Amino acid sequence: MARSITPSTLGCLVLATAACGSSLSETRLPPPESQELTVEVRNHNHNAITVYVYRGGFRDRLGFVEAANTQTFTFRWPTNDVRFLIDFLAQGCLLTESLPVEAGDELLLIVRVVDNQDASQAQCRPGVP
Repeated sequence: MARSITPSTLGCLVLATAACGSSLSETRLPPPESQELTVEVRNHNHNAITVYVYRGGFRDRLGFVEAANTQTFTFRWPTNDVRFLIDFLAQGCLLTESLPVEAGDELLLIVRVVDNQDASQAQCRPGVP
């Protein structure tokens, strides 16, 4: 079953499918009860991006994706919802809406060619909801 999400400013698309049927500071968050998730990031934008998983003013860096490239990241996450922060490197950030997730979910994050036009430096700062 596929689930989709839209960013808070027009842009990226995130899809989730169950696997096997079922102050901004970079901080590692996974408590012992965290669940493993996978996200495939398809960067159709002409700019390289850094992707973070985001919760409550904290971000955890997943990795870097070159322009017009795809990268897959596996991470542990402590809650039943996830948001991603996409940093367009000196052009601003986009923050996705919250997406409900379950252990083993495989997510697809598509960064469109025009998404950097909606990016904001304010979303890169601490305390952005």
